Amino acid sequence: MSEESEPYPLSSQRILVCNAGSGSLEMMVTQNATERDHCQFEGTPSQVKEYFADYILSIQPCDAVLFRIVHLGEVKSHPVEVTSDTLATIAHWAPLAPLHNDIALNLINITMQQWQHAKHYVFGDSVLFCELPNKARQYFLPTNLSPRWPIRKYGFHGIAHQSQWNTLRQQSAYSKVITVHLGGGGSLTAWKDDRVIDTTMGFTPTEGIPMTTRSGSLDPNIILHLLEKEQLPLDTLKQLVNGEAGLAGVSNTSGDYRDLKQESTPEAKLAIDMYTHELAKAIGAFVAILGGIDAIAIGGGLGVNQPDLRQRALGGLAHFGIQLDQAKNANTTALGAIHDSHSPCAVWVTPTRECEEMLRQFHLSEKERQ
Repeated sequence: MSEESEPYPLSSQRILVCNAGSGSLEMMVTQNATERDHCQFEGTPSQVKEYFADYILSIQPCDAVLFRIVHLGEVKSHPVEVTSDTLATIAHWAPLAPLHNDIALNLINITMQQWQHAKHYVFGDSVLFCELPNKARQYFLPTNLSPRWPIRKYGFHGIAHQSQWNTLRQQSAYSKVITVHLGGGGSLTAWKDDRVIDTTMGFTPTEGIPMTTRSGSLDPNIILHLLEKEQLPLDTLKQLVNGEAGLAGVSNTSGDYRDLKQESTPEAKLAIDMYTHELAKAIGAFVAILGGIDAIAIGGGLGVNQPDLRQRALGGLAHFGIQLDQAKNANTTALGAIHDSHSPCAVWVTPTRECEEMLRQFHLSEKERQ
């Protein structure tokens, strides 16, 4: 499923690339394969929508608009041109990615109204994982429990992981690789001989390692207990596991790792300890199924900009051949190698470039259609 990075052909089209998160927005405008503008914004979903609407009115109209969609179900390739059926698919899967799909729909509707001549395309964040081995994609549940939303591991952050893998591949070829994407959400992906063999997120983007406000993997009976014995409403439970858990839930103050580092409360310290414990455990699990490890690529806002987080998560894994150079690690917040010269496993900081990755794949698809 992986594609090595390669130059894309020049295009005279003016293209807007949009990467909307639950509380963030990154946009890039290109023409003639040259970047014309690149901006980022953080805020509430309503603030993101307002900022986007104002931005669209302030710039020259574009010929094509590209959007990242977190959950497109079982879509196996992209880009997908936006039609009424595409919009219905995004809405259908929104209950399984409530923090992301709804806001993406809002932004698509804004540009479709303002730029009616433009072509609109979406990129599924699960496409990278559509050919996971059955032993990695299935749950230990009977099949056909939910025909409209088949229960399986879909995986997410696929565009980010592909971007990181491409960046790593440009440095050297490695057989057994783990890409680690750490931001407001977080996930790991295992690659063997250039193919994805497993990932930590599952049926929804809530599974896996704990995140800023998402719980990560939980004993499912905890939810059943809260529903049955504590009689918590379903909406309350949804908000709990997606918006009030994770680092925020343990610390009782903030889900932002940067804030927690500055706090001296036992709860803040525990949240960080639990988070890095789960990161190390997830890396160890993937080393096991890979049969060893040749390289780790760490990206995302947290992964790139928090050297102490990398040290906490990887510093105790020397028995796996993962050895950091403390000075390199402490001074690296951009693309760079941070492993010790004697480390059997390479460790790279690989900034995630999702907009550039969508643009690359769009141009490759255009080239194939010619």
